Parts: sequence; C-alpha cells; structure tokens
Amino acid sequence: MDTLTVQSLVGSQRADALAAMSAAQLAEERARAMDYYLGNMDEDMPPEDGRSQAVSTDVSDTIEGLLPQLMDIFAGSDEVVVFEPVGPDDEDAAAQETDYVNHVFMQQNSGFMVLYSLLKDALLSKVGIVKVWWDEREEEQQDTFYDLSEDQFALLAQTVAESDGQLEIVEHTAHDGSGNPIKSEATS
Repeated sequence: MDTLTVQSLVGSQRADALAAMSAAQLAEERARAMDYYLGNMDEDMPPEDGRSQAVSTDVSDTIEGLLPQLMDIFAGSDEVVVFEPVGPDDEDAAAQETDYVNHVFMQQNSGFMVLYSLLKDALLSKVGIVKVWWDEREEEQQDTFYDLSEDQFALLAQTVAESDGQLEIVEHTAHDGSGNPIKSEATS
C-alpha cells in the first residue's frame, strides 16, 4: 500500500470515529433535553431522602412559548409556498402552481401538523426531520347504482367506454316496471 492510500484509509477511520463520538454525545444531550422538557432534574439535582423533588418546567415553557411564534412565521398565511413568475407569460402558471402545492401540503398532507412536529423536534432534540415520499398506489372502488333510467344507464355506459379501460361495468340487470328482472348481464 502506498502512503496516500494509507493516509486516506486512516483519515476515513478517524472521521468515522469522530462522527460516532459526536453521535453518542448528541444522543446524550437529546436525552437530557427530554428529561428537562418533562421536568425531570434528578441527574443535576438528586432528591434528598425525605424531601420534595425539585421540578422545573422552564425548558417546556420556553419550547411551548416559541412554537406559536414559529408556526406563525411558517404557516401564518394562506400560502406556505409561493411560486414567482419568471416572465409575464408565467403569471397564471405560477399562481396555479402556488395554489396546487399549498393545497397538497396543507390539506392532503396536514401540513400544519407536519410543520408543528418538525419545529418542536428541532427545538427539543436539535434536529427536525420530515420524511417525504410519493406513493403511487392504485385503489379500486366499486359503486352500485339502482333504478337508473335508460338515459342514465346510457350516459354511464358512455362514460365507461370513454375511460380507456379505467372503468368497467361488472354487472347490469334491467327490470320491468314491477321490479322483476328482464335481463341480467355480467362481465369479468
């Protein structure tokens, strides 16, 4: 092995060791912050036998006091995200993108609670993490229609025909005026 390879190998091992020490120290600081948040000060002020325990909620009070102000900064307006148009032709597209992204984040993904959890975690444990992913899952839904007129059924059949295979009529039963079936068709 040449000198440069050995230096590189030792340097990467040193960096890994320092990262592990930092992670262990960070985990310890996070555990202590959680104890303080919960009012547990036994490590710093151990209770004496026969005496009351000291409880301080300063950390909890501070975090809970900061959260409304931070939430107002990040989610206090109707638009959490704003897309700026690049040119005059982009104004409509930018407005539509802004509306869509805000709807997806705030309505479909409960953005207020995501931001609240992120900020509380950041204040309490020195890091706030949000996991984001795209889930492409097909969901199948079955609807049943009763007492459709001929025109209503024809409109439904036309919609199915125009759906490019996305929709399907599984079963159709026509009835006479008294409720007795005239014909029944099933497809699979």
